[in-house]
Amino acid sequence: MLRTALRIAPRAPLIPPVARRTLVASTRALRPSLDTVNPSSTAPPPPIAKKSGKEEGTIASVFASLSGGTLEDALPDRFASLKQSLITSPAHAEHLQRTWRSVLSSLSSRVAETKRLGGACIPTVDFPTGKVGKLDTWTDSTTFDAIKQRGVAVIRNVIPESTVLGWKEEIRTYARENRAKGFPADNPQVYELYWTPPQLLARSHPNLLATCKQFLQLFHNSSTETSVERTCSLEHPLNYVDRLRIRQPGDAQFALGAHIDGGGVERWECGEFRALWDNITREGGQWESHDPWSLGARGERMTARTDMYDGPGQCGVFRPLQGWLSMSHTRRGEGTLKVLPFLKESTAYIVLRPFFTPVKPREACATEEEFLGADNWAFDGESRKFPGCSLGHNIELTPATHPHLALDHTMTSIPEVRPGDMVLWHCDAVHSVESKHAGKGDSSVLYIPAIPTTVVNWKYVLEQKRCFEEGRPPPDFPGGEGESAFRGRGTPQMVEGQMARASLGLEKLETKEGMGEGEKKLVAWCNGQL
Repeated sequence: MLRTALRIAPRAPLIPPVARRTLVASTRALRPSLDTVNPSSTAPPPPIAKKSGKEEGTIASVFASLSGGTLEDALPDRFASLKQSLITSPAHAEHLQRTWRSVLSSLSSRVAETKRLGGACIPTVDFPTGKVGKLDTWTDSTTFDAIKQRGVAVIRNVIPESTVLGWKEEIRTYARENRAKGFPADNPQVYELYWTPPQLLARSHPNLLATCKQFLQLFHNSSTETSVERTCSLEHPLNYVDRLRIRQPGDAQFALGAHIDGGGVERWECGEFRALWDNITREGGQWESHDPWSLGARGERMTARTDMYDGPGQCGVFRPLQGWLSMSHTRRGEGTLKVLPFLKESTAYIVLRPFFTPVKPREACATEEEFLGADNWAFDGESRKFPGCSLGHNIELTPATHPHLALDHTMTSIPEVRPGDMVLWHCDAVHSVESKHAGKGDSSVLYIPAIPTTVVNWKYVLEQKRCFEEGRPPPDFPGGEGESAFRGRGTPQMVEGQMARASLGLEKLETKEGMGEGEKKLVAWCNGQL
């Protein structure tokens, strides 16, 4: 039988989660670190090594709040030493205090603006009906600037509605016949499905790939580094395979609060990550000069470690744009996406937050204004607190951990979407899912982000290809047999089109006219790994 033919060898006994985290943390220093890479080196990157499988699980594994963990005082004492090491002098501490006051002032106006505008501040664009040009030709300059400022956009009519609705019905049949698992276990809303034929068709659709490619052009590389590891090709979008959601009316269990994917405490612990916040944290820096769309002065975006603790579901690639394709008619209040629509200011605040603590707690203050006032926040350069962070999880934000963001008022539901609309948002953007689906129909999406070609991403895609061939979950996700014995799952032979096949590591990347020498070297290296 098919199930017998595809059965895998028994896995080794799993390490209990707590012991596993301790083991990973204790051995982290033994791993090769990109912090010490010579940026001018022209030596080829090391060969691709097969990643070991992660523990089985669901999307709950990614978030401490969904898996029963805590965000308070969760970090080891060594993080106090880390924080102390980041302050170079008393003058540096004074500069951070001045920066903090400036950021709080700007946040106040952004919070007021967001409360006033609501969902109207989220920019929308239409997928072109004719020739697909550069992104700035899709819309007017005001909307284009708003996309960069807000860090999010809704793209209308990427794929025909009837096509997407047909895909949803196929997925439902596939999930039912194969008894697919998900979260929550007793009534799945987020399925552990990655290789359904409709997912392959969506990821391979030329309109979707064109959308990803054009939105990736919002990022820019000002680095003069020539090493392959720090080179990025925005012209070659790759496919980072993810799950899907079919959320039913009335569901309140998939209450995914405000968070940022792609790294938690790594944002301060990894030197490559820290370099991205240089204008915010450096003595003499100007936080207003922080550019969320820069790939880093030395290409640090491509080498920042987003998964130092190898947590289940932690993203191990450079994923500059999160995204999904809608499979339903979904409005505000119907279990849709919420975003914090002021990218630069929220990033500066989040990066500085570990260095400040309230003098008087909220309950001891006469008013909320007194609690949030800059005079009530003292510099903290010694504690081990990094609010919202726990090892092996994404950073999660609440009104208690990040009070100045006024999350209860500023987390903004996106405009109404229809089947075939796509949403993309910046990797540093705070986002969440509405806590309850109060609509009458399902709230359904295929998670499909936009990632460019880099050494790290290509290594991942080739390991992901092995999982594709075997029907297992992709490397970043909870492991197990996955869909290896499922009837009707997608196969590499089903993927059509050169761009789509290359995005999954099934064919070579193409060298394109106008490419720089760095990109050409990167493409040559990637093709050499096939």
